Amino acid sequence: MIFFFSGTGNSRFTAYRLADILDEKPCFIPSSIPEEVLFEGSQLGFVFPVYSWGVPPLVLNFIRRLSDSFCGIIKTHLIPVWAVCTCGDDTGLTPEMLKKELEAKGLNMSGAWSVTMPNTYVLLPGFDVDSQEVCANKLEYAQIRVDEIGRQIKSANWKIDVIRGKFPWLKSHLIYPLFSRWGINTSRWHWASSCIGCGRCAAVCPVRNIEISEGHPKWDIRCVSCLACYHICPVHAVAYGKITRMKGQYTCPLPLSHSQQ
Repeated sequence: MIFFFSGTGNSRFTAYRLADILDEKPCFIPSSIPEEVLFEGSQLGFVFPVYSWGVPPLVLNFIRRLSDSFCGIIKTHLIPVWAVCTCGDDTGLTPEMLKKELEAKGLNMSGAWSVTMPNTYVLLPGFDVDSQEVCANKLEYAQIRVDEIGRQIKSANWKIDVIRGKFPWLKSHLIYPLFSRWGINTSRWHWASSCIGCGRCAAVCPVRNIEISEGHPKWDIRCVSCLACYHICPVHAVAYGKITRMKGQYTCPLPLSHSQQ
């Protein structure tokens, strides 16, 4: 059983590819009710994008709400628990953050890996998507990397294998809390005059935070800063204040397995 979260598709591809390799079921976290989920399969995996050198708050909240009976099955049957996080560059102390949350539920994390994928975060100065060449190179390597991770998990070759980057403690313990508190600001999202009212932004939102009102998107307060709405817009009309002006867009082009769709 693999629980995953994804906005622009990098983690979705990773979760589905691993599900094929391991013969496990991929479950989209926003579509799952943690208090009611029933365990299936032989392993418990979590796949998600790194958020400001940490675990997305939505993923942490999901784990905290898992039922005692669900966690009890994992502990009683010694089900291995692992994580794979996708990142544009580095992870900081993301594995340690996840391990702490799992231990609070009485679960032990067997292993954790990172997969370098194209950058998607554009909401701060200096942050933008990668060039087409860099994207292509990252995507080519990512497929090889995910397959190798899948083989390691299948053979129970447990390890912590991530790219931490420079100053991991500073990033995860100081920058991440600031991001979690101030970096997810629904009020800054708006539509530009080029909006054609196609509704793609509302359709792609994983937490149903967008509705089309009078022909244009309207954001509620449940935003999780996945940027799916921004990157999917065909006319680049979804904007976050002025910061996204002239910045690029990205959606993962890698196909999902037909057996898992």
